[in-house]
Amino acid sequence: MKSSHVFLPVLLMTVCAFAQSSAKPIDPTGPAEAPNSQKTYAALRADLPGTDGVAVKEFTLEREGGRFYFDQGSFYFYAPVEGHVTGAVFIGKGRFELKPKGAGEQRSLALLTKSDALSQEFSTLVLRFSDNTAEEIRKASAGTAPATDRRVRAAAEDLARNYRKNMSDNVELRILADLLGGSGLGHYFLASLRMGNMLTGKNLLFLIDPEGTAHSSPDEVELTTWSDVDLQPWVAYQMQAADEKERGKRIQVSDEKLDVTFDKGGMMKASAETRFTMKRDGVRVVRLNLYPTLRVSGVYSESGVPLDFVQEDKALDPEFAVILPEPAKKGDTVRLLTVYSGKDALRADGNETYYLMSGARESWYPSGAGEMGDFANFHMTFHLPKNLQIVATGKQVSVVPESGGMIKAVWETDAPIPVAGFNLGNFKSNATKTPQGFGVSAYADIGLPDKFAHLSEAAEDEGVAALGNLSSVPALANEVSQGVAAIQIYSDFYGKLPYDHVALTEQTACNYGQSWPMLVYLPLCGFWDKTVQHQLGLLDGDASYWREVTPHEVSHQWWGNLVGFNSYRDQWMSEGFANFSVGIFLLNTSPNMDLYRAFWKEQQKNLLQKNAQGVRAIDAGALTMGGRVSNSKNGDVYQLLIYSKGAYVLHMLEMAYWTPQGQEAAFKRSMQQFVKDYAGKAATTEDWKASMEKTMPKSLDLRGDGKLDWFFDEYVNGTELPHYAIASDFTVDADGVTSAHIKLTQSNVSKSFVMVIPIYLQMQNGNTVRMANMVVHGSDSVEHTFTLGKLPSPAKTALVNYNADVLSDN
Repeated sequence: MKSSHVFLPVLLMTVCAFAQSSAKPIDPTGPAEAPNSQKTYAALRADLPGTDGVAVKEFTLEREGGRFYFDQGSFYFYAPVEGHVTGAVFIGKGRFELKPKGAGEQRSLALLTKSDALSQEFSTLVLRFSDNTAEEIRKASAGTAPATDRRVRAAAEDLARNYRKNMSDNVELRILADLLGGSGLGHYFLASLRMGNMLTGKNLLFLIDPEGTAHSSPDEVELTTWSDVDLQPWVAYQMQAADEKERGKRIQVSDEKLDVTFDKGGMMKASAETRFTMKRDGVRVVRLNLYPTLRVSGVYSESGVPLDFVQEDKALDPEFAVILPEPAKKGDTVRLLTVYSGKDALRADGNETYYLMSGARESWYPSGAGEMGDFANFHMTFHLPKNLQIVATGKQVSVVPESGGMIKAVWETDAPIPVAGFNLGNFKSNATKTPQGFGVSAYADIGLPDKFAHLSEAAEDEGVAALGNLSSVPALANEVSQGVAAIQIYSDFYGKLPYDHVALTEQTACNYGQSWPMLVYLPLCGFWDKTVQHQLGLLDGDASYWREVTPHEVSHQWWGNLVGFNSYRDQWMSEGFANFSVGIFLLNTSPNMDLYRAFWKEQQKNLLQKNAQGVRAIDAGALTMGGRVSNSKNGDVYQLLIYSKGAYVLHMLEMAYWTPQGQEAAFKRSMQQFVKDYAGKAATTEDWKASMEKTMPKSLDLRGDGKLDWFFDEYVNGTELPHYAIASDFTVDADGVTSAHIKLTQSNVSKSFVMVIPIYLQMQNGNTVRMANMVVHGSDSVEHTFTLGKLPSPAKTALVNYNADVLSDN
């Protein structure tokens, strides 16, 4: 049962969910406005530099650590919109310099520049802004600029065209949000220039946005290179001079009432009533996340009045936003109706199988922009062909027949969740409950997707009977069994979930799984038996993936769903903690520790082996760099680093907490406290550290300050990797008491590096037991003599890293 201090907010959330689902439906009072037709937005979209310009000489423009030196040249301003100039093009001789402060960002920049700083000359620079940049430039005027030439307009047109195509980011929409926000001024700033030397052909983008940059949110300053073929953020950090009133999200979505009709071809026709609260004053532009191929036909206010909205071409910068008629105030609650439809978000894969596109799973409805950090209530009504079933997040309230060979299924949530989803198909199912009453069900498609039909046909044509049964239905019992075990193990480790069931569903994708609250998407190929997997070469790579994917995805019911993550810098917790959970699943479900130890050996291998670029994942960057660790210099190291090192971070603390008396009890209490503190919230890395510091044992207070900074600096924010050597000598006195003299050496680390290292005793009878912990500072050796008492078998040797206790190179 939930404790009283957890139950009360859940009860209040339930009342809110009921209020949304019972609110009077929004009834449009007139025809919809045409998209992209609001006059200020249309003017911004068409805006280009005119004849207004100034010459400058030895002028410096500084923005959040970036410095633009304009030796000599001219600025040509975009035409004013609503009295504000929002852009300029510079032609002349200039230089841009940036040196980020953080060691991690300097290390990332050095991959691009081979230095911890950037200095790039330019002859053309395009600026877009909502701040007072135009006024600063005019104050530095050295006279009137020469008449414009074709380079000025071409530079502006190239940025508009290529930025929309390659970045899928609507600059004009972002500027509009500031122009209509009351004062007409903001702090948005974008600078784009062409790079030279070995980076010729790439564009350099320096972007500042107090609401979070386009590719590194919630970071507010970003340095990115982009071209027709790639986009790579190299530096990202927080602004130093931002007004707190302008930072972060403009809205917080609280309720979604969705009504969706599917046809057999995958076409979706939907309406969404979205309720949200304003996070600041002066908001008129409400940006929502909607999959690009789902096209909006109308948006209406709570009273039914048609509203202006923006949604550009799906192949360019299709971000969806609503323009309110008047600025809203902080704390105001707004409810909107969005009517939309589209075919490509849900793919019909043949034989009554369907695939909700991975990119649409957070945006098949107009959602907030907080990824897995926005928690909302959902009331969902689905209309589908009568021979199909739908499994969704939340609880099924009703299923009733409708006319035209359709059925209506209603689902809703009891409390806010970070994301809603569904799986559609003609399913067979299996279900049971844990001894504690938690329901676990599994669903498999009866039909085989068309893309796999050739496999069975080829087998029949060639008489290859050994291919086996390609039906996923026989795997249902095993999936349920894994789910039941995982729920019990993780509930004991992390605490009970606030809901009472989870559905494990087959998806037609073969190579990945995904987990939404109460709804897990599992790869079709994981439902096939080992004979089929072997025949298809699915066991040639990481064969362990197929036994790990279900427990990994089930653990996301806690990590990512119950406890959200705040940003890309914190996603390592979601994936790393889920990967750690696989380890404790194997430990508790295997007859011996072989699979458990093999699992941790695999994580170490993932981090230490070099890829095609000659880079080890462990060296690529800090965990808090998130997806930015993968780039043209490092290669694709994201998953190896985030999953494996993220799991190791949790495992190392688990091993450091462990005692012979309490074993894992103290660590479980700490993790359960973290879950209680952040259930229904988006947690940051710092939040987790602070939570662990409240409950950590004194033995981990290595610096006497009550902090875990030493550990996080080394393994979360750092890239160091120690090496260990151990020597042991044993003596037995006349009473049969054994003493062990241990010398432990730590090397290949900095002077400030400190670690707690568990030491194990292996006896001659083959048994191995935890003997003690030793602490080593820097690259050094420590020696200690331990009295072990009378042993059941003579001592053989001392071991380090027997249970993969510390991430090291040995």
